[in-house]
Amino acid sequence: MRIFPFEVRDGEYGLLMKKLGVSEVGTSIMRGRFSVKTFMVSDISTPAANVVKQEVLSLGGEAAVPSHAVNCSEPKSDFVFTLRSDRIPDFVARMKAQCWKLPQVADFVEKFCKSSAPWFSFSYPGIDTARPNIMGILNVTPDSFSDGGSWNTLEAALKHAETMLEEGADIIDVGGESTRPGSEAVDAETEKNRVVPVIKEIKKCFPKALISVDTVKSSVADAAVNAGAEIINDVSGLTFDPEMACACAALQKPVVIGHIKGLPKDMQLSPHYDDLFPEMLDFFDKSREMLLAKGFDEKLIMLDPGIGFGKTLEHNLAIIRHLEVFHAFLEPVMVGLSRKSMIGAVTGRIDPLERLAGTVALDTIALEKGAAVIRVHDVREAKDTLEIFNALKEPSC
Repeated sequence: MRIFPFEVRDGEYGLLMKKLGVSEVGTSIMRGRFSVKTFMVSDISTPAANVVKQEVLSLGGEAAVPSHAVNCSEPKSDFVFTLRSDRIPDFVARMKAQCWKLPQVADFVEKFCKSSAPWFSFSYPGIDTARPNIMGILNVTPDSFSDGGSWNTLEAALKHAETMLEEGADIIDVGGESTRPGSEAVDAETEKNRVVPVIKEIKKCFPKALISVDTVKSSVADAAVNAGAEIINDVSGLTFDPEMACACAALQKPVVIGHIKGLPKDMQLSPHYDDLFPEMLDFFDKSREMLLAKGFDEKLIMLDPGIGFGKTLEHNLAIIRHLEVFHAFLEPVMVGLSRKSMIGAVTGRIDPLERLAGTVALDTIALEKGAAVIRVHDVREAKDTLEIFNALKEPSC
């Protein structure tokens, strides 16, 4: 006899049942019973938490609620619950018949379980949402943290863009202002003079190239899109420029809402959070509402948790460990981990150019946690990472 642990993946379920000789009826009955879904609910009324707990337990799941829920001594509660996948439809039906915002809980659970991660409902021509994408970094700046000055001539920038496209980049992210820790802002005209000629030349030489502009300024975003950019990547989450939300709504191009605490020049000076994930989700909620209030298409939003943008090493590790938290809005998540200082803090690699192995490791974990886009300096290695990741998602023998 031999016994060993074995994860039953959704994509392999049917093949496994067939191999074991399980009948079609039995296969149908047991579908979903070998996988579980776990959800965290925060800031909900304590009576509602008790209702969820009782319903979840009655369906064979588990729910962890605070001790004060027993006598409702506090009005609000946070709790976590888990259910087998095949019990989710029953749970949704029961929650929709309840009050205390429980129909909203049901709505999210239902949408999450029916959605196709990592892109969910995101849709834009030219972006392949059948798999995660690679965004290649093209900094046309003199002072970026790992490659400042390397590509800040038109000829060098074009050549590097060509190389990244050949190596498998799906998107080229052009940036004209460094946002490294301690950096100072540059004026809009300087930034436009750096990025617009590069974007125009890339589109001229490579018409099918998908270009993103890395900027926090509405005028730069507008000029970049007019020059041929298709995506606006704002590390400030639309908070540095009060006109950015309006500009994005007018352009109706995909927008990456990045999270940051503070300004680049001071964001790493003792960043503090009372409660990391709720505060970050509140930030994203406000930025999204700014966009949506202007008439922006919800299906064009991506989120970036902003690794290293106002976070300690512990914050960054927690974000990667629980990247699934940012699926709260059912929108694709982009991560920028390439050569970041957190890798140096863990490995002792002071030179950013020596952090490739750490980058690959983190990108692999991020992909496993549901990242839709990995933003990288080293495209060839990222392409290999993605190919291996995709291969492992195929049903096994």
